Amino acid sequence: MALRETKAKKIDLIGHSSGGIMLRLYLSNEVFNNLVFNGKSIAKNLITLGSPHQAIKATALRRFVNEKYPGNFFKNINYVSIGGEVEINSDQTSLLTKLIAQSSYKSISGNKNERGDGLVPLSSSLLKNSQKITLPKTVHGGIFGNNWYCSPSKVKEWWNKINWV
Repeated sequence: MALRETKAKKIDLIGHSSGGIMLRLYLSNEVFNNLVFNGKSIAKNLITLGSPHQAIKATALRRFVNEKYPGNFFKNINYVSIGGEVEINSDQTSLLTKLIAQSSYKSISGNKNERGDGLVPLSSSLLKNSQKITLPKTVHGGIFGNNWYCSPSKVKEWWNKINWV
């Protein structure tokens, strides 16, 4: 385990896309699917990258997490949500982004013309009551174009913008 190996008291959790939703659930000490995770006892910062937190049409699990643990629910955790913003028809995006972005945005937020990362609209990826960071020219993942959240230059960009606790 990371805490044992590093002798740290707390760790930072980073989740991309639905991984950010799963980490919000992981923080809880309530029973879920016959398991108790209690990640809040070991976490200091929760950083989400292009996670669809708020959605009109959410999966059952996403809806459950957003209703049960809205926004920055656990007060001892520093929540940071990062959303990308890319021009859909630019040379930064792939054909996939050009084909699906507007329908994905409409499905998630109700607005096909919203700004976003080519898959998740900005309004969905920026969690209520969290530290919000918008990254220009950033796509959801490598198949969506150049410069996604975990491209070296983008990691450096968002890492340096976080108000660490």
